Amino acid sequence: MRIPLYKQLSKLRVQIVLLSLVGWAVALSIDRTYVEEYRDESDRIFSSITPEPKLDMVRTKNQNAALIILSIFETCLFGLGLGFLVAVGFRVFKIKNSMLRKRMIWCWAVISFFMMEWWPHSTTHFLILTTGNNPVENYITMEATFHWTITACSVILGYFQYDLIKLMYEVAMMRAKMKEGREVDPLKQEWYKNFYYHGIGIGIIVFAICVPVAFHYQPLTPELVTYQRFFYVTFHLVNSAVVALGFTFAYVALRTILLLPPSPGKKVSIISSIAITFLFVIQYPHPFVHTNNPLTMNNTVAIDFGVHIPIVFATGILAFYQFRMLELATDEKSSLSVAAQMRRKSNSGSGSQNASNVGSVKSAENASASFGASSIESSTSKNSSAQDNSPIEMKKIGGDEVTIDINDG
Repeated sequence: MRIPLYKQLSKLRVQIVLLSLVGWAVALSIDRTYVEEYRDESDRIFSSITPEPKLDMVRTKNQNAALIILSIFETCLFGLGLGFLVAVGFRVFKIKNSMLRKRMIWCWAVISFFMMEWWPHSTTHFLILTTGNNPVENYITMEATFHWTITACSVILGYFQYDLIKLMYEVAMMRAKMKEGREVDPLKQEWYKNFYYHGIGIGIIVFAICVPVAFHYQPLTPELVTYQRFFYVTFHLVNSAVVALGFTFAYVALRTILLLPPSPGKKVSIISSIAITFLFVIQYPHPFVHTNNPLTMNNTVAIDFGVHIPIVFATGILAFYQFRMLELATDEKSSLSVAAQMRRKSNSGSGSQNASNVGSVKSAENASASFGASSIESSTSKNSSAQDNSPIEMKKIGGDEVTIDINDG
């Protein structure tokens, strides 16, 4: 039977694709017309001067072709960000669980901004050369307006990504405790088994190494004025702290994920964490690559494809897996949703939490087998059909009854 057009258009994935294509077409049109005029102006400026050493910033045909390919990738990401912002935005505010809703709204907003920001970010790297400002001023402008926004996005994503992983971790540790008959959570045992402490130690070591390295590659030279020195010191400290946080996040997330039971959700968490770690770590060498290579068009193109394109791909991967997390957050039977209910009830102050959670933990174990396999459009109908055809068991979570399909998974 042929599916009506209005039903096809009501599907979230179809809406994201259509809006992304519209955004991509508009952004690419602007890039190849209005923005291209500024690139032509840049060529005229650099072809009329003969600095020593020669900057060689005028585009050749091959370099121009490479920049066009780059524009296609970046405007595609912009379009995807627009589609993600609009289509997912109508769903994310409707998540019933308030705890998951808050976390998913933050992640949705950050990833949407992250994707839409990259095209103007990369374009500004190129066009800022036409302003006539000295390189130090250009560097400070780019670092404060664009590189630090990437840093902020990475930190926010890292926090909420780990919090979602921790929700599933709490269920896994409760299940393991009931199976073993003893405390198995490393975070509740001797301090030397607590991987949070290990992560803090790793972060301190990385920070101590990165700060002197940063000042080595970008020293405080005599020609810098006072406010420029302030910015350089601030950039080095913040970028070093971010890369240290990235290594800490990678270690803690890995240790947490390894304790989760096998499921497709484990793969979702691993790939998302790898992408976030990359976005943390790349912020450290990123500005050095820009400022420690001769200003030539060959180097500009090489940096775009060697640094910027990987960031674009990492952002796209994060968007996809954020979409998968959103599907789980709207499926009331997923282990993520069950874990969020348990966290909420635990925070409400129930004193009999462990005893009343046995049935819920078993449900989360069953649901984890299908983690990452549900969809937003099908979750409502799937839940209703299960109520008609499958046995239903009422379990208590912190004193409140929650309906769980015991045959799920």
